[in-house]
Amino acid sequence: MEAKPIDMKVNVKPVFAQLIHSGSYEGPCRVGREEDLTPKAERERGRTQFNAFTKDLGENLGPDARLLGPVYMEWGDDFVLSQAELAKLEPDVRDADLILMAPSGLTQYPAITIAHRYAKPVGRVGWVGSVDIAAYLRSRGLEGYAFLDYEDLNNTLSLLKARKAFRKTRVLVAAEGNARVPTGVVSSIWDLEALKRRYGVDYTCVSAMDLIRGMDGLSETERKQAEELTDRLIEHAEAVHMSRGDVLQSVIFYLTARKALDKYECNAFVIPCFEMCAKRVLEKRRATFCLTHSLLKDEGIPSACEADTNVLMAIALLMYLSGKSAYMGNSYLVDRGENLLAVHHDVPGLKMKGLDEPDVPYELRSFTVGGWGATIRYDFSRDIGAPVTLARFDPTGTKVLVGKGEIAGSGGVDQVGSLLAAHVKVRDIVDLF
Repeated sequence: MEAKPIDMKVNVKPVFAQLIHSGSYEGPCRVGREEDLTPKAERERGRTQFNAFTKDLGENLGPDARLLGPVYMEWGDDFVLSQAELAKLEPDVRDADLILMAPSGLTQYPAITIAHRYAKPVGRVGWVGSVDIAAYLRSRGLEGYAFLDYEDLNNTLSLLKARKAFRKTRVLVAAEGNARVPTGVVSSIWDLEALKRRYGVDYTCVSAMDLIRGMDGLSETERKQAEELTDRLIEHAEAVHMSRGDVLQSVIFYLTARKALDKYECNAFVIPCFEMCAKRVLEKRRATFCLTHSLLKDEGIPSACEADTNVLMAIALLMYLSGKSAYMGNSYLVDRGENLLAVHHDVPGLKMKGLDEPDVPYELRSFTVGGWGATIRYDFSRDIGAPVTLARFDPTGTKVLVGKGEIAGSGGVDQVGSLLAAHVKVRDIVDLF
């Protein structure tokens, strides 16, 4: 598998455009001492400011950015940006996700010239000039940004990263027959071609039954990997409430799904639950999908239960923005007067604090009374007061509902079934519902 979308960076191409006047003169747009207005003095100031600009970028750009080679260019008071100066942007401008103009005075004309030539988003940190550039570009159907400061710039870069990541997301859709509407979630996004057109999210469909049967065909090496991962999960768990053999079976499905993702060059995953449950192929193999969804998300790969594409899209969005494994669940009323809801399912991640952070403490418990179907159990009451973001796309994939809350408790840690719950306090539970 190539680099995961969550690991992508926004390629920022810095451009410093210095206006060099033809002589030392004053006028309605220019004042100063004669010796400060010469082309030589302007060129020296430009170089000094260019160095300061590149230094500021190195110190202030956030982790979502990848800096391409900064470019210093000049233009004159004939107000024409020459082809020779534009050529300085080559060869990496085609890789740029954002052209960032330096706040170096009269940069509007160079900015719009670059935007027209390369059809790239262009932005600038600052006040009047940045707004002027953005207003021009947006009014002509081009992409322009006015950044108030570096904090504003970095916030926008995180959004551009999510968009770029969406365009590189390819979903492995394990389906039953030609079904586009999963039994468990009938409001799931059904038009995957529309997702591709709108966001660039691609997909490949495979047989869910064939995928499950693939559990029986692991190589000796893959079987050894499954054994080792099972032992690690058991060793690091605070408690284990099921047999090693049954944990192993769910790990085997995870590796089977992981192998399919590699085979079909996909980096996101959905599979229906109700339909596969009724086939009883999972009962025979004593495995459920829960652990697979948790472990994939911990790798930075969006993965959702019940073939719920709405939630998969929301998981992807939340993960690409936060760099954390996202928790998925059904929402239920706990206390209307206290504006308290429960989000419960069996797919918490070990990396909900961050993909680069230590695992959260967890237990392993079976999904079934019969003792099979490994799930991770996390006690959300460890995080009382912590802020959370709730999100879900609508069935057309054109809108997303976002809600804010805070952890208020937990439930179901010691129960089987889909009962693990994060209790979340929100501003207005009726409005959110």
